[in-house]
Amino acid sequence: MELRLLRSPVDPAFLAMTFPAYRHLLQQEVAPKLLGESGVPTVQGVAVGGFAGPKPVALALLALPLVQGEAAELLSVYVVPEFRRQGWGRRLVLAAEAVVRHAGYSQLVTLWTEGSIGSSWWQRVAQECGWELPQRRTLSVRFTAEQALRFPWLDRLPVREGCEIVPLTSVTPEELEALKASQQEKPWIAEDLVPWRYLEQGFEERTSLALRSTEGIMGWVINHALSPEWLRFTCSFIRKDWGRRGRILPLFSRSIHLMVEAGFTQASFVAPVRHATMVQFVERHLAPWAAQARWTWASRKVLCEAPPQAA
Repeated sequence: MELRLLRSPVDPAFLAMTFPAYRHLLQQEVAPKLLGESGVPTVQGVAVGGFAGPKPVALALLALPLVQGEAAELLSVYVVPEFRRQGWGRRLVLAAEAVVRHAGYSQLVTLWTEGSIGSSWWQRVAQECGWELPQRRTLSVRFTAEQALRFPWLDRLPVREGCEIVPLTSVTPEELEALKASQQEKPWIAEDLVPWRYLEQGFEERTSLALRSTEGIMGWVINHALSPEWLRFTCSFIRKDWGRRGRILPLFSRSIHLMVEAGFTQASFVAPVRHATMVQFVERHLAPWAAQARWTWASRKVLCEAPPQAA
């Protein structure tokens, strides 16, 4: 097998060697890491291909960030079955590291889901290649509409007195400005959970909701359609002093009913470990009844010392 950097146009045979969500990066053009997603970074796709004569048989796909100081990411590694167990996957990883190092990036990271195909292979190869010990990154769950309608907490809690659940689209410019002013005065919302970024970049309007009170907007559930059948619960939040005793559950209950009405049959929810309360919510209220609950892991390799920052 020969390994070499791919150039556009790429042989269509390579498309089946990476995840569908990343296939557009094989065009070797600057593009969003994920298409149709809000808030995702723009990256440069780079690919190392393996050839047996003229036949494509292996692929390592990379995303190089455009922001200085960020790490490059190894998105996928694949070898066709007849060439496996010969060390080519490990050689692909080393070749990918060399490409990233030559491009001037000091770190390479990768993510994977426990129990997924190839995850045990990757953990062994990462250790052999000197990657750092993996760390938990997110807890993700997937569930069907039927499973959601059987959640034991569904519709059990009333909306807090003096509040109403409204479509996110009904949040007024004045309410949004009041939220921004409150956040600027004394930050109380994690930066990745602020609602205005989604209001600006787009969301699934039929199922995304806000909790309105006499004090203003106190919480929200913001979703995205990944396909006509698959809804992702992207961002959920309720002000800490309002969130006790499961007060965000009525928002989720209403959103689930709207999900079913809109024709979504599958849903997912991802909780980053940096949001401990969100992880606890998933473990307590979603995972026990979901079709799938898995941890996503991350690992990193320092390739060289980062260059000094300009004064």
